[in-house]
Amino acid sequence: METIYLMAKGICLSILPTTFLFNGKSCGQIGSYLSRRKGLLAVTFPVYFFTFGCQEIKQSVTNDKVARFGMDREFPNLNYTGDGTFTDRGRQSGIRRFGLDLGAVDLKEASAKIYVLEGLPEVEFVSYLRIEHPLPVSGKPENFSAGGVTVEISLDDSNGRGIFSEKAPLKNWTWSGSVGASQSDLYTPKTIFIPESGKSYRLSLKIAEGNLQAPKCRLLFIGGGWKSFD
Repeated sequence: METIYLMAKGICLSILPTTFLFNGKSCGQIGSYLSRRKGLLAVTFPVYFFTFGCQEIKQSVTNDKVARFGMDREFPNLNYTGDGTFTDRGRQSGIRRFGLDLGAVDLKEASAKIYVLEGLPEVEFVSYLRIEHPLPVSGKPENFSAGGVTVEISLDDSNGRGIFSEKAPLKNWTWSGSVGASQSDLYTPKTIFIPESGKSYRLSLKIAEGNLQAPKCRLLFIGGGWKSFD
């Protein structure tokens, strides 16, 4: 604090003597005046700095956890180049910030598809089957005719190492989403993973036997958001 006082005193003595001399006061009187105000200066300066200086610093520094897409401090190399449509909902998204839509899945007939995932951010993703069917108030819907359709989904990295694998009828999947909405997101604990930065992945989706009564479906990966850092 003594340093702050001496700096302020030196500045005042260098720039104000003319003004004070016009009022009939000497530089010695200025020094005496500042000495009497030493205590006040010692208290006022830090209060002013932390009140206004910190506000300026806060305004000029981007949040460490969030930034613009492609310039994110958490994801500086974010550049998805794999299959599907990748979406970043922005730094203000608390949950479900990143979304990857891999397109429609036909549950009405047998099929097999391969997808390449490359450039995903390193956050926890959940693989969902988004079904065109309302979410029940609790549990699983009783009037879902495609519950017996078995979906097999597996994910391997570029070296062929298995990341996750699931094979189960839709009636055994967990239903999630918003009650009253026209869609439901189905997943299992096995369809969750965290991609590694710079790695590519191969996703396989198979349906052995379809159901003509099955609703429309899309394959999604959703994850991230600032709340996920807590």
